[in-house]
Amino acid sequence: MALIISSSSYAKSTDIHLSKDSIESKLANSSLFSKDYGIHKSSLENVSSLYHQTKKDTSWLKIGGALRLNTIYAIYEGQTFPLGTDSRNEWTWDTWRINVDSYANGLRFAFEYRFYPTFNTHFIKYGWIGYRFSDQYNLQFGITQVPFGLLTYASHSWWFQAPYYLGLEDDHQIGFNLTKNFDKWTFNLAYFPLAEPRGTNDPNFGAYSSARYSYDVVPIEGNNNIERNQINLRTTYQLQGTELGISVQQMEIYNQSSKNKGYQWATALHAEWTKSKWNLKSEIIYYHYTNVENDAGTDLSSVQMGAYGFGTYDVASEALLYVIGIAYDIPVKWGPISNIQVYNDYSYVQKAGETLINGTPQQFQDTQQNVLGALISAGKIYTYFDFASGYNHPWISDSFGGNALGAGRGESYHEPISDNNPIDRSPYWNTRININLGYYF
Repeated sequence: MALIISSSSYAKSTDIHLSKDSIESKLANSSLFSKDYGIHKSSLENVSSLYHQTKKDTSWLKIGGALRLNTIYAIYEGQTFPLGTDSRNEWTWDTWRINVDSYANGLRFAFEYRFYPTFNTHFIKYGWIGYRFSDQYNLQFGITQVPFGLLTYASHSWWFQAPYYLGLEDDHQIGFNLTKNFDKWTFNLAYFPLAEPRGTNDPNFGAYSSARYSYDVVPIEGNNNIERNQINLRTTYQLQGTELGISVQQMEIYNQSSKNKGYQWATALHAEWTKSKWNLKSEIIYYHYTNVENDAGTDLSSVQMGAYGFGTYDVASEALLYVIGIAYDIPVKWGPISNIQVYNDYSYVQKAGETLINGTPQQFQDTQQNVLGALISAGKIYTYFDFASGYNHPWISDSFGGNALGAGRGESYHEPISDNNPIDRSPYWNTRININLGYYF
């Protein structure tokens, strides 16, 4: 149960002679805000979306969070592993998080901080102040979700869709996001001077720069690039249960050593359809990094991205992404279980780059990901059952990261691609059965 305090009740918390009117007022305020987490990922994993307060004479504070356990059963390269193998086929403490949401004098405050004990890392996910000028205009300032593509998520599963691993789903940066609602239209204009600040991690798992929630271009030795000066424009239109939209993004990729300025440009066409118990999400994304160099001044066909304090990996500098996901709700009354949402999310990453192998240009190998699963709601317990499969995916592999989302993994997948280890043209479809069990309070 979340802790909810109205401003009036907090001020009189030491007064044991509360009147009947004040008690009823407190109960009314508590009831007004005692919302649950819903039955979908969109509200479960982004608490700030639950609250939309416009009455400036009302104040409240909510403190909540989540505790989540995770287990996997991996079948990589056609083989599995003994139970309890390090980071494979075992239970781990996935994460715990703290959420603080409040509203007072017309200002919203939303904050989430996450801890990942398995990777010895922790970082802020978001922290922003919001002000609603009117029913049409709303401003968020701070570390906030980037308005790009499908919001809040392009996915139904715990696993996300492929754009997440490329920094194009549920990305967070520091800056401002202005929203305007007009009839059936919604417009977003956002500017982010910098990526979100990094948290703390164990260098045995990865570079310090990778201690963050959302995937960004991060500096590593010999490749000292950062994201900055990001601009986003997004608009959507509501049409009989369907939201149609287009998003545009541009950012600067700045090399802190050479002072070189490169750029990323991305655009997305997106649509979400909801009817009764069905939900369909789809989007097509194109992105391109241009004039991005390493410290030595060499143009990069892949950039380095990182998150979760768990190392970095290559990401192809140009690609088309095709994303589609469908879900269906099944309300049930099985003891504490109230709803089962079944879903299937699919992503295809079509890369445009080339690399030289033995002096001959070799086309980058594409990436695929498919997640078949279900989200089961039982009181405050929510469990994702995911059957994730794919190839050239940094997280669905016995060898994390590497070239998978760049040129594609080598025939010897544990080693970087080279003249002696060319790109594998028939990469294995790996599978990871993932169960994530969480208590949300």
